[in-house]
Amino acid sequence: MAGSRIDMPGFWRGLSARLVVLTIIFVMVAEVLIFVPSISRFRVDYLQEAIDAAYQATLTVRAAPDGRVTPELKAELLDYIGIQSVGLKLESVSYLMLGMPEPVEVAYNLSDQSVPVLIIDVFRTLAGPDDGIIRIAGQPRAVATDAWIELTMASGPLKSAMIDFSWRILGLSIFISVITAGLVFFALQRMMVRPVQRLTEDLIAFREAPEDVSRTIEITNRSDEIGIAQRELAEMERGLRQSLRQRTRLAAVGSAVSKISHDLRNILATAALVSDRLSMSGDPEVQRQAPVVLAAIDRAVKLCQDTLRYARADEPDLHFNRFELAPLIDDVSNALVGSGMTAASYRNAVDAAVVVHADRDQMFRVLFNLSRNAAEAMGDEGGSITVEVGRIEGGVTIDLTDTGPGIPARVQAELFEAFAEGAKGTGLGLAISRELTRAHGGDLTLIRSDETGTRFRISLPDRA
Repeated sequence: MAGSRIDMPGFWRGLSARLVVLTIIFVMVAEVLIFVPSISRFRVDYLQEAIDAAYQATLTVRAAPDGRVTPELKAELLDYIGIQSVGLKLESVSYLMLGMPEPVEVAYNLSDQSVPVLIIDVFRTLAGPDDGIIRIAGQPRAVATDAWIELTMASGPLKSAMIDFSWRILGLSIFISVITAGLVFFALQRMMVRPVQRLTEDLIAFREAPEDVSRTIEITNRSDEIGIAQRELAEMERGLRQSLRQRTRLAAVGSAVSKISHDLRNILATAALVSDRLSMSGDPEVQRQAPVVLAAIDRAVKLCQDTLRYARADEPDLHFNRFELAPLIDDVSNALVGSGMTAASYRNAVDAAVVVHADRDQMFRVLFNLSRNAAEAMGDEGGSITVEVGRIEGGVTIDLTDTGPGIPARVQAELFEAFAEGAKGTGLGLAISRELTRAHGGDLTLIRSDETGTRFRISLPDRA
């Protein structure tokens, strides 16, 4: 039963490697989403510190006698802060405090803290030239007055600081990604991946040797989905092993029964010939008993034929075609009368316009089995058999109803099983009929059975 051996995938082809890679990717994506606001805040803080330092420089200039400072001190202040000029606005009056403004390429206002503007300004700064001049305007922090500072500075130092910050963020992101991926990997490896690998190994082992009961799925006390999967798969393996054992034994029994039935059929054929000759005897007692013996032999021969056919699963291929259902029901009725079952009346309630798509010969076989069973159940007392058609979503139903005594409740549970205990005869007719209807994509079911009669339903799907 086992096919070619299945090898478990290596680390880089398995779930573990994919889990590590996906964890790193997801953490890096998260870090990218964090990076943009982080570098935006870094840029604002950098420029705000420049504003604060520039304001402190203006305090130095204002504290000097007559507001005059030496050119050397001015140059030292500008160089210390890293700017080129500082302007102060107090009470709507603007003062140039240090340096001389130069033409600027872009101006930034720190009072506008909206997220889109901050993000756009970050990328404008990173994409700008290293030797450009920018103007920054904003209020210094922790100042009681309404002072307003405007300064000009080179964009290179700001851009370099932002790039250095980006590299630090990248290194930190990689470090966090590796640590997080490792933690997630070991956690999920223990909680999910390894149990799934064990389940996979157990399934492969079961496929290779389903009869080996020592190779069963290890069941843990987990209450999550994996624990449920372990228990359900273990139960499925037990059921499959039992079914395989039963099938193996039934195959052996079926082979023996087939041989016995074959030999018995030959014996019965000889007995039938002798019985035919006895029926021509002039002895009245022989004349009276001969038909009974012939009928019993015929039933025994039919039993052997049905058993051989069922054991070989000798069912023909289906040949689908469209045909009118009402004439088929008439053929079944005529065949029933031709077989000597004339006590029951047969009512064909199928509209002449009803057309089905199925194998006509096999549907005749199914309907004849049901009709013959119904006629045999009603016996010599007679009754009626009615065939009707209905519609369901996506298909058609064929109901066959009789007015017999009904099927005992203890038999109904195993009604469609061959050789079921308590069934009249072998039960092969209903078992084969259900197999044929299911081969059509439909089903054969018992709708009801009580003292007023029995109803079987054949369901067939619509076909394009």
